[in-house]
Amino acid sequence: MRYEFAGSYPGQQVRLSFARCDFQEAGYVLVFAFYEGRLLMTRHQKRGWEIPGGTREAGEFTVQTAIREVYEETGAEVCAIEPLGQYVIEADGMAPLVKTIYVAEIGALHPLPEGFETEEVRLFDEPPTPEAVKAGAEYSLILKDDVYAHALERVRGHRFRAR
Repeated sequence: MRYEFAGSYPGQQVRLSFARCDFQEAGYVLVFAFYEGRLLMTRHQKRGWEIPGGTREAGEFTVQTAIREVYEETGAEVCAIEPLGQYVIEADGMAPLVKTIYVAEIGALHPLPEGFETEEVRLFDEPPTPEAVKAGAEYSLILKDDVYAHALERVRGHRFRAR
């Protein structure tokens, strides 16, 4: 399944796919992480509530990036993970940004590591609806495109979300 829609920032276009044959080398990750069936979110000190994710470091595979970013932003320890989808953000004057979406199961929660940009971590019994995310000032702008909605729909029946 493939989608195209406007990005969160003016002038951006997003191409989203859940077909692994469409996946390409990615420089970023986004991780829908579940602990006992509850969605783990992090509150960035400037952007608000968001899904853990970030930039791939030199020499890392994206799955390593996903596990590291979840820990750095939440203190959570991933025990199982698999790719879910991938999207490309394009805009005039910038290189395409390719981000792989993962779904993960958290095995243990640890204290939030110091020195990162996260202020708070929360487990949501029910993930915020896409409508609430788009309308709510407490949610990060980067969640306000349609990636969150489509990915959330894909993880609804996922085994990592089962309690």
